[in-house]
Amino acid sequence: MAEISIGGAVNEGFSLIRRHPGAVLLWGLTQVVLFAVAIAVYAPFYVAVAAAARSGGGAAALQANPQLMQTQSLSYLVNIIQVVISSIVWCAVFRAVLHPEQGRFGFLRLSAPEFFVTILLIGGNIAVVFALILPIIVFAIVIGVLVALHVIWAAVIVGVAAVVALIVALLYFLLRFSMVGPMMVDDGKFHLGESWTLTRGHVGSLFMIGLLLFVLALVAEIVLGIVFVALGVGGLAALAGGLRNVPGLFQEPPQTVLARIGPLFAVAAVIWVPFAGALAAVMAAPWARAYRDLQPPDLAATFA
Repeated sequence: MAEISIGGAVNEGFSLIRRHPGAVLLWGLTQVVLFAVAIAVYAPFYVAVAAAARSGGGAAALQANPQLMQTQSLSYLVNIIQVVISSIVWCAVFRAVLHPEQGRFGFLRLSAPEFFVTILLIGGNIAVVFALILPIIVFAIVIGVLVALHVIWAAVIVGVAAVVALIVALLYFLLRFSMVGPMMVDDGKFHLGESWTLTRGHVGSLFMIGLLLFVLALVAEIVLGIVFVALGVGGLAALAGGLRNVPGLFQEPPQTVLARIGPLFAVAAVIWVPFAGALAAVMAAPWARAYRDLQPPDLAATFA
């Protein structure tokens, strides 16, 4: 039986960054541009909140602002676009691993696999919510009965066990379906049950890959957070003429504040683009590599 190389899978994203740095930057740029669009959509809301706070109108002033209804409507569209862009970028990473000859446009496509992944992401989120409702209700009733009987220690144990059981079950199903994306990018066809069959007996290896990726993502985001905090504090202090003057900077009209801190956003974007692209490669490539490892030797040779 084919085996998954955990080290090879985790290293695949870093290898991909070395092989296709231009594509990685394009993946990051795509995500940062989407974030900028989202900020532009939500900007009227934040401006309205700031104006209401300055005028003392509170919630009544916000409800009377017609821009808020428009922003709310656009937010739904932005959320859908975010899912589509995430699907496009992840499929591009899968494609870079499985079909390196298809490198045009940084492996980015808007084709059947991207459509399938988008639908599965939306449908999967809905399915998870509905699947969790019943067990949560059952556990809540049991815990409530135990609390009513003043058996607090048992209620705590049941509550902790319930959380652990739900997390384990969710992780198990996610890992069993983790090959869906790479499979669809590989042949352009819709797959679902095939992933369940392919991952049979490999949940342990897939879990270790996911655990290592979680640690890597956590460390990377902590480092990026430190960099952004240092950039934000230092940049705002420089713009305001000292840390003591920073609160006064935000007392100015919102348009003036945005204009003054615009250069900080530009610097942040320059840092964020390669980080976002590299993070997408590191997070997505291992699953395509694991899928490649699970192929029969004659088929796996075609990916080399």
